[in-house]
Amino acid sequence: MGAKRFLYGFLLGSAAAGLATLFTVPQSGRETRETLKNSKDTFISQLKDLKQSIMDVKDASAYATKEGRVHVSRFIQEVNTAIGRWKAETLPQQIEIQKEISEIEAAIGHLENELSAHSATSNAHGVDHNNARQ
Repeated sequence: MGAKRFLYGFLLGSAAAGLATLFTVPQSGRETRETLKNSKDTFISQLKDLKQSIMDVKDASAYATKEGRVHVSRFIQEVNTAIGRWKAETLPQQIEIQKEISEIEAAIGHLENELSAHSATSNAHGVDHNNARQ
């Protein structure tokens, strides 16, 4: 939509400039017609160049879009592969860490049981730890 509005504005501005020039030229009719004819050819040539430039930009952007999709797709594939390798490489460490955590939890549970048993034994023998410390 923006390109159409630009082109319409360009054409309208060119026509207005042509009319203003036509009414303000100090040349004769024949000279003015000759100048207009030459200007028309130049204007048409410039329009063709503009059209070609716009087509080149369109083609370049289409190519860049296509290439971008290919590169993004490859990048995503490589990232997924790297994540898969990382998971496979870290799995043994993860299993080992889980095993160690289970052992630590078991040791803590064992210590808690010993503490409970020791407290129960101490209380059964009538030992008051608070008074014994003083």
